[in-house]
Amino acid sequence: MRILLCCPVAVDPKYGAAKVYIEVAAAFQRLGWDATLVGPEQVGAPPHTREYQVALREYLRARAAGFDVVEYEHDKLPFPRASLPAGPLFVARSVLLIHNVLAARIPLRPGVRAWVGHLLYGRSRRRALERIVADATVTCREADLVNVPTTDDRDALVRHGIDPARIVVFPYALTAERRAELGRATPGGDPPTIAFVGTFDPRKGMRDFPAIVAGVCDRVPDARFRLIGTRGMLPTAAEVLAVFPRRLRDRIAVTPTFQPSELPALLSGCSAGVFPSAVEGFPFGVLEMLAAGLPVVAYRVPGPTAILSDEFLVPRGHTTTVTAKLVQLLTDANARSTASDRASASAGEFCWDDIARQTTDEFQCRIRVATRDTNRCSRTA
Repeated sequence: MRILLCCPVAVDPKYGAAKVYIEVAAAFQRLGWDATLVGPEQVGAPPHTREYQVALREYLRARAAGFDVVEYEHDKLPFPRASLPAGPLFVARSVLLIHNVLAARIPLRPGVRAWVGHLLYGRSRRRALERIVADATVTCREADLVNVPTTDDRDALVRHGIDPARIVVFPYALTAERRAELGRATPGGDPPTIAFVGTFDPRKGMRDFPAIVAGVCDRVPDARFRLIGTRGMLPTAAEVLAVFPRRLRDRIAVTPTFQPSELPALLSGCSAGVFPSAVEGFPFGVLEMLAAGLPVVAYRVPGPTAILSDEFLVPRGHTTTVTAKLVQLLTDANARSTASDRASASAGEFCWDDIARQTTDEFQCRIRVATRDTNRCSRTA
């Protein structure tokens, strides 16, 4: 089976969307399939633009017939299916479902400048987001199949009129080798430390972090926080620390960037993880912390709900409840040990090779059905 994957951003694992496409392509290849990965540079237009959508359509018109399956991001091909080659299975993939982002109403960045920007441009920004949602709805409606990582994503698409029979749910995962690497991290230690893996911005909990850190440090005076991979909206450690009150800054270690091989060491010595994101696709940061043996407390929002058990999920914005759960993990050694073992075991449920096998089995099934229907129509004609 020949599979073409059209990554919507530069094919570089430092980008979350690219990481998904890179790892999916590698997993398909390990199963023996011919998987080709292309980025915007091959398509011939910059990402996140209307030009990219048009260029992708023309790229696929010229090349898709050479493949059995074509995958692309769920908002990048808002054109009639009939305008594209009939043979391949066209699959819209969601890394971060834009419908959920619109519904989440991401809070503003702290500070007067953000409020002024919101007053001046808030409506136009929301209209722009609504246009992306409209593009995504058309893209998914016209696709032969829509592949999403969570049931929350599926339910959101169904609410927007997408046929549930054409939606499949396959989570993202880690390779066995990556799980083994992270499993070499040594949880626990002194001082008690809480980890976060992800960019530091309003969607990921920037506004809630100060209350969480203050609440934990007030109840566990020697507690520390380790924020890993924060670079994005705030490029430097100093900018991240400036979000917090001065009295808390010496409790927080910030690592803006890291190499994948460095993450096990960065997570060693941590006792738990926190992930106060407002909305996710499928958060690799949560999965990586679990694989390192860290129980993770997160909001009950799309993304974390597909990974964590209910006892570690908290209603969005309930920072006092997040604090209470983290404090319990830091102060109750027996509860922490049990939760750590369960965290490692739960990470093992998400294996790329298994997910890739299930995904390609589904592709083959859909292709067989489509071929049978085409042959039936030909005979009828």
